[in-house]
Amino acid sequence: MTCCPRTSYFISSVILKSSDMSGICLVDEIQQERLYCVFRDSNMGLSAKKIAGSCEGTYNACIIGLLVSATLVYALNLKFYHSISKIHGNMKNLSDIIQQTFSQTISKRLIWTQLIHDRNFTNTLDQCSWPPKYLHGRETLNRTVFDLEDLNEVFTFMKDGHYKPTNCTPKQRVAIIVPYRDREPQMKIFLNNVIPRIYRQQLEFGIYIVEQTSGVPFNRGMLSNIGFKEAILDMKYDCIVIHDLDILPEDDRNFYTCDDNPIHMAVKVQQFKYNLPYKGFAGGVTTFSKLQYEKINGFSNQYFGWGGEDDDLFTRMKKNNYSLIRPFEEFGHCGSIKHQQANKKNDRLKILKYAHKIWQRDGLNNLKYNLLIKRLKQLYVWIYVNIDMLNVRKSLDIKLKK
Repeated sequence: MTCCPRTSYFISSVILKSSDMSGICLVDEIQQERLYCVFRDSNMGLSAKKIAGSCEGTYNACIIGLLVSATLVYALNLKFYHSISKIHGNMKNLSDIIQQTFSQTISKRLIWTQLIHDRNFTNTLDQCSWPPKYLHGRETLNRTVFDLEDLNEVFTFMKDGHYKPTNCTPKQRVAIIVPYRDREPQMKIFLNNVIPRIYRQQLEFGIYIVEQTSGVPFNRGMLSNIGFKEAILDMKYDCIVIHDLDILPEDDRNFYTCDDNPIHMAVKVQQFKYNLPYKGFAGGVTTFSKLQYEKINGFSNQYFGWGGEDDDLFTRMKKNNYSLIRPFEEFGHCGSIKHQQANKKNDRLKILKYAHKIWQRDGLNNLKYNLLIKRLKQLYVWIYVNIDMLNVRKSLDIKLKK
């Protein structure tokens, strides 16, 4: 059993009430063992390591503060009561004065205690620092395949596939959508690398693994649309990230956030020798605001098999006067997780000819699927769906045969 738990907790709560002081002390181990004292008009941070070299020292520091505070309160109140007794000389006795003043003081203390609580533990929390303070920069991917049980023990801050910072208000709420089928080792590597990086960015996030049943070719675009639909049912997300399972950011300065235009995060991918394969490349990891994704009508549902959906997506962005921006290009290095190519090439070139004509009626607004399972796991939300390829193709009047 360790001295400090992994999450934020109270060491002591000391309410000081005099003419000009009121505060609460707490310790947050996740924030580098910083001791925070919140006063009426300020929020000051002191390094706990400067006060004490261990958790035991930190406990002692707050206990000493409690005793000193109690003594100060007693002295101030005693002096205050003597002053009041002289002013109210016409009152019958000092006990009446003390009783009346004490009742007023307690009422004010309770009101201020609630204000402090509201400030620090509700939606009125201060904004998380941006850019975040505790980033690591570029790091080599950890390609070890760990059991999910081991990952659950490491990332205990995750619950139901979701995380939210407890000591500040995050910049954005982010849904990470991962189209998936038959890639369990890659999924474990994905979780082990993505979770700590986005955690250090102090964002609120949920991870959605959207799995397609076997029987028909894999449809990445349609699974992305399904993930979007299911995610926004759970929470009011600000940002949607469409994330390939096998392309992972190496640098936590490559932020999982959204802007006025869609953002391309996978700028320098290992499998392309850390270069951009072509200017219109939109694959790998791309972020959208909810409004942007809805405005372009999501991905096309027509691309079964490998390739084409990203180029179609780029066309949809241009049709809606969006630019695909790369604001974190300097930090856009992404590692590649190798796997055998299982998806057969599709008839993407034939479908791409119609992309500029059909985008308004092919995508989110004609999405049909059979939801088999939606289950909350510790590290992610598992969505298991069946797609009827024949019905999807019939939904549009496109002649794909020669």
